[in-house]
Parts: sequence; structure tokens; C-alpha cells
Amino acid sequence: MRFAAVINQDASTMKGISRDRIAGCLRDGFAARDHSISTSFVAGREIKAALQAARDDEKTDAVIAGGGDGTISMAAGLMQGTGKALAVLPGGNMNLFARSLGIPLDLPAAVAALAAGRPMAADIAFANDRPFIHEFSLGLHPEVVELRDREAFGARLGKVVATMRSLWRVLLRPPRVRVWLDDGDGERAVAAAALAISNNPFGEGHLPYADRVDGGVLGVYIVHTLNPAELAAIAARMSTGGWMDTRDVEAFTATTLRLTRDGPIKAAIDGELARMPGSVTVRIAPGALTVIAPREEDAVRGQ
Repeated sequence: MRFAAVINQDASTMKGISRDRIAGCLRDGFAARDHSISTSFVAGREIKAALQAARDDEKTDAVIAGGGDGTISMAAGLMQGTGKALAVLPGGNMNLFARSLGIPLDLPAAVAALAAGRPMAADIAFANDRPFIHEFSLGLHPEVVELRDREAFGARLGKVVATMRSLWRVLLRPPRVRVWLDDGDGERAVAAAALAISNNPFGEGHLPYADRVDGGVLGVYIVHTLNPAELAAIAARMSTGGWMDTRDVEAFTATTLRLTRDGPIKAAIDGELARMPGSVTVRIAPGALTVIAPREEDAVRGQ
């Protein structure tokens, strides 16, 4: 296969690795599997145009996107429906979609797994016409993202510190989300600290990401409590997956949801702040995204 790698040089983890090392690792790893590859490094503000160019190149069979969840989400939105495969090279703080695919987070291991991988059909979700691969959320998460983005941070550690500081401030004065929710069984009013909708349900025992990418359903999570101590306890259990096992979290699945309210909706979509209209339809498109998935013997689960 002929691969085109587009690396976001501003992604947090990528900043700490030399271009020569990344390019050499990709070149050697894919050549070992009889693939050809071209690699380009671009600034974050130029990543969309570079991904589009790689997608539209008739000589390219698959596109490798290197970066964090925001970069991967953008790439997935551009690649979905084309039949051309997307390979995910993790380079951010969380790398949640890469974890769902079982891609190792270490650069050499990730390259080896992708080079030996095979195309598979994965699901992608939409909030109105905006695609997402991980999560659409209201309440706590967008408030944290908005505060974090006001701070100046450089490398990966700086972003983590800024996120934790912002989370603490939001937990002390949690927002109240008020929307009407219709999951097909009737409309109901929701007043909660957070509402999250995921592309496939989150798994248990690890960070909040899906254990599979082809389940064909959305995961829906409503955090009802507004008590700062209870919210802090839920946040503390995020890394182990235990946050769902409380009476304060309502969880269910759906294929389509409609959210409405008076006025615009502030949301976080795959970790990026988004302003949405007062009516948002969230749906899942089963199998609409072709991805390169590692062989089971190369996959890392529950990381």
C-alpha cells in the first residue's frame, strides 16, 4: 500500500520527538512490510489543508494522521465516506481513539502495528453535520476546555497542568446543563452538571474510551449531581472507569438523540470547544470510516 503521513508538529507528544526520528521510524517500519510512505510535518493551523491534499492524492491508498485527538477527529471527518483508510499515529495527551483501536502509544510499537495492520470499517458520529470520533459533551467538559484554552502552555506537561487547574476551578462552581433530550422514546427535561455522548459506549476499567469502534450505537452519560465533592469523586475515578458505577451517573445507549434549548449550546467535541445552535441532532454512522486496525497480537487493550 501507498501511505501518506501528515504529522501535526504542534501536537504535544510530537514536540518532544525529532522529525528525523519520526520520519525514519515510519520509513523503516513501513518498508519492512513492503509499503511505500511519504511523510510531511505541518503546523497545527495547516493540518486540515495537508490532510485534504493527502486524501485527494490518487496515488495514495491510506493517510496516516499523527497528532492528538483533535487532529485525529479532523482527519476522520475528512476521510469518512471516501473508502480511503485512515491510520492513527498517537501524538497527543490522551490519544483516546488510538486506545479504542488498540494502537500502542509508543512510537516504534505504533508504527509496527500500523504497518502490519489491515483496513476495517469503523463507526463515526455526528453532531448535526459535524463529525466526531470520541465524544460530544455539554456542561463540565466544555467549561474546562474554555478555561484551559485561556492559559498559555507549551509542551505536554503544561497542557496537563492547565487542564487540571481548570478542572478544579470548574468543580468548585459546576455548571448546570438544561436541555430537552429526545432519544426516540419521548422528550424529557434534563438538568445536570454534565451530559456526554460517545461514539460507541465507554468501556470499563480504564480511561473513558470505547472498547470497540464498530458497535453501531452511541453511549449516553448524564451526571446529575451538582455537589462539588461528589463531582470530584467522579472525576477521580475517571482513570479506572469506575465513575459510571455511581447513582449520580445515568448511562444508556441510543442511535440518535436530539437536544434542544433556548439559545446556543456550548459543547466540547473531541476535546475542542464548539458553539452549536439550540437544536442538535446526534447520530451514529455505522461503518462509515475506514481505519487501519492492528492485528490482535499487536493490539494493546485497556491502556
